[in-house]
Amino acid sequence: MSAQVTVSLDGQHRSVPRGTTVSDLLDGARGRDVVAARVNGKLVDLGRPIEEDATIEPVKADSPDGLGVLRHSTAHLMAQAVQSLYPGTQVTIGPAIEDGFFYDFAPPAPFTAEDLPKIEARMRELAKADLKVERLEVARAEAIERFAAMGEYYKVEILSGIPDGRVSLYRQGDWMDLCRGPHVPATGYLRAFKLTSVAGAYWRGDERNAMLSRIYGTAFARKEALEEHLKLLELARARDHRKLGREMGLFLFDPVSPGSPFFLPKGAIIYNALVDYMRRLYRRYGFDEVITPQVFRNELWHTSGHWDNFRENMFLTTDREGGASDEIDASPQGWRKGYAFKPMNCPGHTFVYRAAKRSYRELPLRIADFGRLHRAERSGALHGLTRVRTMAQDDAHVFCTAAQIGGEIDLNLQMVRDVYQALGFERLEAKVATMPDKHLGTAELWRTSEAILGDALTRNGLKYDINPGEGAFYGPKIEIYVPDALKRRWQLATIQLDYNMPENFGLTFTNAAGAEERPVMIHRAILGSLERFIGVLLEHTGGVLPFWLAPEQARVLSLSEKVEAYAAEAAGLLKRAGFRAAPDLRNEKLGFKVRDAELAKVPYMVVVGEREAAARSVSLRLLRGAKSQVMALENLVDLLKSEPLPG
Repeated sequence: MSAQVTVSLDGQHRSVPRGTTVSDLLDGARGRDVVAARVNGKLVDLGRPIEEDATIEPVKADSPDGLGVLRHSTAHLMAQAVQSLYPGTQVTIGPAIEDGFFYDFAPPAPFTAEDLPKIEARMRELAKADLKVERLEVARAEAIERFAAMGEYYKVEILSGIPDGRVSLYRQGDWMDLCRGPHVPATGYLRAFKLTSVAGAYWRGDERNAMLSRIYGTAFARKEALEEHLKLLELARARDHRKLGREMGLFLFDPVSPGSPFFLPKGAIIYNALVDYMRRLYRRYGFDEVITPQVFRNELWHTSGHWDNFRENMFLTTDREGGASDEIDASPQGWRKGYAFKPMNCPGHTFVYRAAKRSYRELPLRIADFGRLHRAERSGALHGLTRVRTMAQDDAHVFCTAAQIGGEIDLNLQMVRDVYQALGFERLEAKVATMPDKHLGTAELWRTSEAILGDALTRNGLKYDINPGEGAFYGPKIEIYVPDALKRRWQLATIQLDYNMPENFGLTFTNAAGAEERPVMIHRAILGSLERFIGVLLEHTGGVLPFWLAPEQARVLSLSEKVEAYAAEAAGLLKRAGFRAAPDLRNEKLGFKVRDAELAKVPYMVVVGEREAAARSVSLRLLRGAKSQVMALENLVDLLKSEPLPG
């Protein structure tokens, strides 16, 4: 075996001794702006020795890969700090996540927010100590023995589920963890971090397991980036849709129906305005709306594939027929033959399709459905409107020929652009979610479908990434991500290509030659879940919604009892013109009334006093920051009519 290997770095090729570390090749990692490297495309530690010919790419700390390494390493730093401060605490898992990291602990007593400053201070001491971070590779049996001796029984459980062989450990100072890595070379690389919150989390995400303490944090390459991120987090807390929902009187949640929102009158206005907008688009784009059942026999879900691939997310009932009215067949067969609330509209839409014999002349058939859906989300995953158990989607399915697929995807991508532009989202990002482990159909068919979706995105001028293994079980999907005002990315719209459900339900059409042929099914939602979309939109806008969506568009504020009649007249004029307006005649100071209207995010505050009443005028205050202005009452309606409307 040659003692030399050839490395390619910065476009230059040279021979170096086998075993030379990446750090040596990068001249000591070029300061601390480089935290890892890619060797032949694989992300590795800077201390990794080169054992074969290789192309080396430095990974800078502020790159996406570099931030991942920093955050994972900071999670380790946090775990070391926790175990030094709280003896007897076991560590479980501590991954990097988008915008940060977390670590789950099994401490003697649950952590609270009051513990975070103390932990963070200890982390800074350990970072300042610049402890060397070393990678060790040992046999799995040896690792189990080490962690058992340390009392780390969660690590032993993890190791017991790993195939026999060698595993990697990382050690910094006297602390060690099981980890694939890579990590920074020393703790001194970690300079800009912050612990942000603490929460409970079940071991392995299973509510039947022990409850652990999860600590969240974030880390960046530079202090300035961390400070900017923390400002956005503070703004996000102020814009939390759950907080805005309470302040604006939009919706509520109650334990009587966990994870299921009650939309109050003002919230229902937003909800219905979005539905009305989508219905206008449906007429323009040739969609017909249908209404389908909420509950189906489970035989439907066996045929569709949901029983085998989605059953854990469904609300099921047993079959009561055949026994006394107060008896339930609780046997496995009773459950299998029972009923379920629909989690998706697609299987029911196949019955709409096959309600008549179809010809190629009728295709594409585009049908839409705002029916309610129910999904048995775990209680720990529920989060306001953005993760619920009951929802409605602006859901639609297109049944078409193979030759029509491209045009139909183009049409739906144009709808996506129309909707998000109208709602104030300036940029779209896309991914193609590919075949998951549990799926219907052949791998070859999946590859063909994935290529069709990728080509459609390219044709429509959208660059895209691959989201491996995240397709629906029946087909791959286009995922549309929308960055919001707080620089977060939300996955909302989806377009899915499905050859499998038409096959399972035996759908056909008569082609031009008079033969029976199988249609293709395209699943799509533009807003996605209306509940989730409303939550995202509230946080994106801070509750300052587009005028056409504002639940209360104008509020008339009286300055005294003497002008109550004029204030009521002004509000009545606006209501008769079709606007959502109300008078505020309370015996309160103007400042109080203005603050109350601002909290409710009312776009137009119409102030009237004795001078305005005498002149038949109004003094206008605008929520969006423009200066106050005085105008004649009859001109107020024209001003509100000039507000832009979508579609």
